Amino acid sequence: MQSELELIEKSLSKITKEKEPFKWASLMNIKGVLYRNQGNFKEAESAFISALFIDDIVLKCKILINYAMTEFLKKDIVRALQVLERLFEIIKANKKLNLNLFLGYGHLLRGQLYHLKKDEKTAISEFMKAEFFFELAADPRGVGLSCLEITRVHIKSKNITTAWNFLRKAENFLSRLGDEEQFGVALCKAIALYYSNRAEEAWKILDAAYRASGQESEYRYVIDEVLDAYLDAHWRMAQAQQALM
Repeated sequence: MQSELELIEKSLSKITKEKEPFKWASLMNIKGVLYRNQGNFKEAESAFISALFIDDIVLKCKILINYAMTEFLKKDIVRALQVLERLFEIIKANKKLNLNLFLGYGHLLRGQLYHLKKDEKTAISEFMKAEFFFELAADPRGVGLSCLEITRVHIKSKNITTAWNFLRKAENFLSRLGDEEQFGVALCKAIALYYSNRAEEAWKILDAAYRASGQESEYRYVIDEVLDAYLDAHWRMAQAQQALM
């Protein structure tokens, strides 16, 4: 990680904000992400704020999403919502641009924030909006993650029948993408099975998922903890990161 930051700093030293604003802001965005991944939220915030001068709307949306993610990971719900509100205002003012992907990530993150506030009704509404905009953007990862979030809320509320409907859609979209996404779906499926009084099937899926991911030796979580232990904020943010650097 440090070597990546050193490369970013080296690149920044060769350009100026005034002469190459887009490149400078893009590098600052990546710098902010790298600092955030280190848990250095203060430096991450500084980098994102510095980059927000840019006029390019697409890049500004990326920066705002990353900035809001940083506040989310800090659990500063108020500040994160404020940053997202700025994002939505910019998108509303630029309706002619195709910004559905950023609307998807914005609503996905806002849903997670309301979930932190234990406002499940609003959280589900936001996740549904995220699913809609990700479908418009033809982004299978986003659709799958949105459905997985809805699944998580319904599982925690013991609305298992509804959870299964969204879990099937999440599996349909995420299973195309890779092992890590399939692992997340498998964990949700196991929890849904468990709460459907199908514990034996749940354990089989969990065992297979852990073995496939090489984590069986570290398996120490009781089934009620699995959902939050592995589908936590960091996992979800990592899944969203590809479109935002």
